[in-house]
Amino acid sequence: MKSELKSQQHGRLPASGLSRLAPWILPTVLGGILVLALGLRLYGVSFGLPALNDPDELMFEMGAVRLISKPTLNPGWFGHPATTTIYLLALINIGVMAFGWLVGWFSGPKAFAEAIYADPSWVILPGRVAMVCFGVLCIWLTYRLGRELFGRRVGVTAALLMAINPLHIAFSQIIRSDIMATCFMLLCLLAALRAGRAADKAGKKRAMRFAALWLALAIITKWPVALSGLAVAGCIFFGVHNGRETMASSLRRLAVFGLLTIALVVLLSPYLVLDYPVLIRNLQGEAQPHHLGATGGTVLQNLWWYASGPLWRSFGPAGCALLAAGAVLIRRQYEALALMLPLVLAFTAVTVMQALVWERWMLPLLPLFAVVAAYGAVELLGRVNRTPGLARTTATALAAVAVLVPPLHRDVLQAQERIHDTRQLASYWVKEHVPAHDTVMVEHFAFDLLSGSWPFKFPMGDVGCTDVRAMLSGRISYATIQSGRGQRSNVDYGTTSPAARENCRSDYALLTQFDRYAAERGRFPNEYEAYRALVSNGQIVATFRPAPGRVGGPIVRVVRFTR
Repeated sequence: MKSELKSQQHGRLPASGLSRLAPWILPTVLGGILVLALGLRLYGVSFGLPALNDPDELMFEMGAVRLISKPTLNPGWFGHPATTTIYLLALINIGVMAFGWLVGWFSGPKAFAEAIYADPSWVILPGRVAMVCFGVLCIWLTYRLGRELFGRRVGVTAALLMAINPLHIAFSQIIRSDIMATCFMLLCLLAALRAGRAADKAGKKRAMRFAALWLALAIITKWPVALSGLAVAGCIFFGVHNGRETMASSLRRLAVFGLLTIALVVLLSPYLVLDYPVLIRNLQGEAQPHHLGATGGTVLQNLWWYASGPLWRSFGPAGCALLAAGAVLIRRQYEALALMLPLVLAFTAVTVMQALVWERWMLPLLPLFAVVAAYGAVELLGRVNRTPGLARTTATALAAVAVLVPPLHRDVLQAQERIHDTRQLASYWVKEHVPAHDTVMVEHFAFDLLSGSWPFKFPMGDVGCTDVRAMLSGRISYATIQSGRGQRSNVDYGTTSPAARENCRSDYALLTQFDRYAAERGRFPNEYEAYRALVSNGQIVATFRPAPGRVGGPIVRVVRFTR
């Protein structure tokens, strides 16, 4: 009776008869969920390689390689700011280089550099596997959050919803800062819970220090996750609501927490201050009013875009229904509301008010939504348990199928699309049809074509098209690339300086952006006109289109030009 009362005071559900009779069942199920999550994320993780279908992966890796080649501790880029991601990649690269040297793959750092520039798979694949590990860690932390708030049944159910979440799987397979930031956010929330529940001052102070540490790591990984501090504030003021703390002591604690977080941010990423001109320039580059394929609308339009797109595909119809039910049923769980509601409302408001819309911006909210949906599922299941045996079993089975099948089906289709990409199909065509030594202009990182003898050109903003092989051999510096790119969010033929397009002349061109600009020609008239003029001077000899559930990627057109 006392344990049940204690769990209700903390917002948890009472322990079920199943967990009392068979305490090994839920841990075993959780282990199976984590194995399932790992398998779903590892399947197809090498997609595209050695080509890079996500251009941002190369940006993160270039920052990591810069740390080693200088050597320096300055990442040189602070757009996300992604400091923790770049440092992690640098450590992974050092590990790969050391292992390769020990087994005789590389004779030294120079040979390693030549190898990764010819085939970035050497470092990209280990980096992706590291992101997979963070993705699985995120699921474990989601379980812990659900368990701490509502008990183990909710925790296990929330972990299952996250394990099969298509959006979370997709971004756990690429090198980005989002999944890492989500892990640090969840660690911050768990520390905030411990701080709010601690009975003694020493325990409370220790938990607050950890909350500040995790929040600082979250901030230097992804700027918007700084909003996690609202969860800490919510837990602190929940103590005032319960009479465990005074308002004055809570405000002092919150002020100390804020100062400690700022100090840790500077300590862990000092170049945010030491190299502040680069920080300002990078932030200006991130603040774009338009982006090809990602320009938003009004606040309501953006809200509908996220709800009807990423959220709907992540949880499916039944999962979204459970999320809505959980949002209603959770209204009396005050501790959970104090922890999650300020963060969810603030993060949603900041996201939908942006000029751009990106699926990945929803990632930090997915674990919180999974916990709420799991709470709704367990609560509703508890009410179904009052019905006769056959009806209860049938209803439970149908609900499980309705919740689990749509995301799992989407997982399978998504994996097939990633493995079979239009850009790799275009590369196969080039290998079969383009004569040796003909010049080819490419708009994506087609490292899979470097094994051939074709000279390649790549559009690079103000400098026009660069010689890819010269760039990879180090004859073109990273500073030159950055200078040429400028503040462009996209680097392609359309955004190349008109005065420098003359050096983009080639025998063939693989255009991955032409149709995207054609679809938004009203917003990007100059870029579209550049492509139209280019294509009118040649002949489209092959077109590769995506097919839902079978082939992913953009429309790729191969254009042949006559000298």
